[in-house]
Amino acid sequence: MDKKRIIIWALFILGLIGLLVLLAKLGTKPAPSSPGTALPSSVTDADWSKGSPTAKHTIVEYSDFQCPGCASFYPLLKRLVDENPSDVRIVYRFFPLRSIHTNAQKSAQAAHAAGLQGKFWEMHDALFNTQDSWGKDERPELSFEDLAVSLGLDGRKFKDDLNNPATADRVNRDFNSAQAAGLGGTPTLFFDGVLIKTPGSYDELVALIKSGK
Repeated sequence: MDKKRIIIWALFILGLIGLLVLLAKLGTKPAPSSPGTALPSSVTDADWSKGSPTAKHTIVEYSDFQCPGCASFYPLLKRLVDENPSDVRIVYRFFPLRSIHTNAQKSAQAAHAAGLQGKFWEMHDALFNTQDSWGKDERPELSFEDLAVSLGLDGRKFKDDLNNPATADRVNRDFNSAQAAGLGGTPTLFFDGVLIKTPGSYDELVALIKSGK
């Protein structure tokens, strides 16, 4: 066998090995979740929630503060729980799509840091309302700090909590549960522990909780 043929066979074998490795890696990824999939982890006191803990229904939302779709959807959930506080509880879970939204991780940490001072939902709303501004910032932390001050938070504590590794770990906990469940985008909703297709209107949300009674 001449030298040229040996090189060709060697390249072929290396390519085959590379293909097998790639297929093995792809095989380890969870299959994308579809409606009916169970909530990856139970709701606990560590989750950020709004509405009565004894509400008839619970909606868990995996969301990204830099996601335009989430910003459009959040007023619907806000209205739903404001108008039906005894019927529905909303649970927010962090799912920052870091590969496409460069400021998503830090914005999630900002919400959690505000929550440590009792203002999670206020920061939640403020982040969505100002998304067009901080979403383009190279240093979004400055915008988050301004929002914190406007909400009456202790600025120094907020800054410390924002950059605390424990805050990043808390965000990553939700992110990892979403990844393990194979969730592919935001917003993703679980209704009473089961993945559902995201409703397209407020009326559909109301119909959802009424149908579950």
